[in-house]
Amino acid sequence: MSDDTLLLNAAAESYFHSLEGLTYPLALVEHYPRIAQTIFNLKDDPIQLRAWFASLIEDARGDRHGFPFDVLMDIQALRELMLGDVNQFVADDTTKWVS
Repeated sequence: MSDDTLLLNAAAESYFHSLEGLTYPLALVEHYPRIAQTIFNLKDDPIQLRAWFASLIEDARGDRHGFPFDVLMDIQALRELMLGDVNQFVADDTTKWVS
């Protein structure tokens, strides 16, 4: 049995359902439950959690195929919510295009 066929434990399942402002990360949980479980396990250690999210999103090895779009969006939403990393573009006088 591969690691990615393992199910989330009850505490992780409950945690992901309880996150306010976030839709349950169904695609991540269905396709990569081991990754979802690891995110849960690291939730109280922001330094390790940030490193884990970076390792998921950045291809340091050069041979990754990437995640399906819906899984990537779940990972990104969890990262933003759990770490407060919201990279929203703000248009102001220094960033907007002026004709």
